[in-house]
Amino acid sequence: MTFDWSPKQSVLLSAALFSTAGLFVGVLDMNVWAILFWRSLFAAVFASIPIVAQRHFAVVRFDRAGLLATVLSAGATLAFIPALRLTSVANVAVIHGSLPLVTLVLSRAIASERIDRRTAALCLVVALGAIVIFAGSVSEQSSIRGDGLALVMTVFMALMTIAIRRSKVASILPIVAFSNVIAMLVAWAMAPNLAINPEDVVIVASFALFQITFGMILYAQGARLLLPAETALLSLCEVPLSAFWAWLAFDQKPGVSTYLGGGVILVAVLFHLTTSMAQSAQKEGEK
Repeated sequence: MTFDWSPKQSVLLSAALFSTAGLFVGVLDMNVWAILFWRSLFAAVFASIPIVAQRHFAVVRFDRAGLLATVLSAGATLAFIPALRLTSVANVAVIHGSLPLVTLVLSRAIASERIDRRTAALCLVVALGAIVIFAGSVSEQSSIRGDGLALVMTVFMALMTIAIRRSKVASILPIVAFSNVIAMLVAWAMAPNLAINPEDVVIVASFALFQITFGMILYAQGARLLLPAETALLSLCEVPLSAFWAWLAFDQKPGVSTYLGGGVILVAVLFHLTTSMAQSAQKEGEK
């Protein structure tokens, strides 16, 4: 399944779709494990439909990196939804905004590469911003557990990104499908009650279709044709959009610590991404 969008439009639209997670979770009157179960069930079905419809079963082949990406994606999902319930949507969004730098640090750590001083300094700045947010969660009566889960989700997403880059899988759809099967099984084992109201079925199905299935397809379609730094820069649009939807729908206003810590994180990430793109452009010009 592909969409007739330019790579940049694909990534921007995926960021807009990803940003609606807090909106969907906020309107669902269900326990978090039930949300995870039904959302994962629908997402697995929707991701499998193109494979079955096109009889393109050859794409359902995993190498080790693909399997690792599948497990990490499931772990990120299992941390993400509870985080949205335990802390503010804005906190989750700005912590997730550190993903580009976290991915860089982990990829270099895995490859045993040295990190230059500028990157190390930016990582310390991001850590400072995260500390401000965590400290604010205590003083502003937000849940530090939710912030912690958002951080775990970000680390899992970074590792998943690295695994996908190393994988030779032909399509991301099997990863989306099977990761949601894993999340669904875990949620089924943990849920005290899986009951769902008829009106919530449409909401959960829309959550799975637009925020996960279409979002992931568009992101993968655009990311494969753009520089990693450019993809990450465009994806940062998710951060203000997530906070905007939460404010518009639930009057959920970010606390002072979220503005301060989030501002520090986003400035550091934006500086890193823009300088990376400038260096890449300079290298291309020298060829």
